[in-house]
Amino acid sequence: MIYFLLSPLIVIALFVVALFVLAKWFANTDKAIEEIKSLTDISEETKQEAIACVNRAHEADSKLRIYDLSAPLVMLLVLPFVKYEAESLPKAFRKWDNNVSLNGDGFGWQDADGVWWDSRVKPVPEGVEAIKHSDLRYKGDCYYAKGHHPRSFWARYVWVGWRNRASMISLKAGVAVDSRPELISGNLHINRSGPFGHFLLKHNNNYHYKSMKSNGKYTVIRSVGYKLEIVAKSASGVGNAAAVSIGRSLKRTENK
Repeated sequence: MIYFLLSPLIVIALFVVALFVLAKWFANTDKAIEEIKSLTDISEETKQEAIACVNRAHEADSKLRIYDLSAPLVMLLVLPFVKYEAESLPKAFRKWDNNVSLNGDGFGWQDADGVWWDSRVKPVPEGVEAIKHSDLRYKGDCYYAKGHHPRSFWARYVWVGWRNRASMISLKAGVAVDSRPELISGNLHINRSGPFGHFLLKHNNNYHYKSMKSNGKYTVIRSVGYKLEIVAKSASGVGNAAAVSIGRSLKRTENK
């Protein structure tokens, strides 16, 4: 009986160990640094500043990796005891918490027939109130766990156990951005459906380099430095930028 109870935990623990090994490989920034060195529209001095920032961010990201990679196991054990009405994890587990809400970042709305819609599935009509997924009034499902309410165990597990692991501590350990980051190379609007390419953003001595290259079915993504992209695309253009050290990531290319 004890064996059957422990078996799933042993499997998950082994999986987390495997994640640590893979994470080290995925976080290797050598290829991204090579790409930065090959840029022809910035000076050598700027390249060296950007590379120094990539190395700083890599070190900062490494210190937080334990929370990121242990999240699938820790959240599996913690979330069953978190109250339905909770907006955040218990204080003892705040290092694994989300910077937006435990209950997601989406919005939804209710049509005239009483049916709830996620705004990413069906846009909110003009004149209809958009309700946050974290609002207790919301009764629909969520885009990251279709068929599950944002406050359900499964939706929360997907959100903080897999999709946005330890994002709060990562953001707090990031850098402050007090003005909109400057695009100094490439195209800020690259994405997996095209256009492909790269961008290099700068704010003071902090940089964010990101590239996307499609091989047809899949897109190779590299993202290193500090996440200035999120701040640059925000309405205010200011905020905190978390460290990122994704030396290689493979995701399915999206159709336009």
